[in-house]
Amino acid sequence: MQTIRIPQRTTKEIKTFISQAVYEAMHDPDFGHALTESAKKRLKQAFQKKQRAVSSLEIKRK
Repeated sequence: MQTIRIPQRTTKEIKTFISQAVYEAMHDPDFGHALTESAKKRLKQAFQKKQRAVSSLEIKRK
C-alpha cells in the first residue's frame, strides 16, 4: 500500500490514486471473499518485514 502525504499531493493526484484503488478492488476476482488463515499469516509476516506491497496492476504489467 502506498503512503501518501496529502499536503504534497494535488487534488488530481489524490483522485487518480483513489480511482485506481477502487478499480483494482472492483476488478479483483477475489474481492469480497474471506482470506484463508494461511493468507492472513503471510500478510502479517509481510507487514512485519515491511515488504513493499505490489498492486495487481503492477503484476499484470509484468
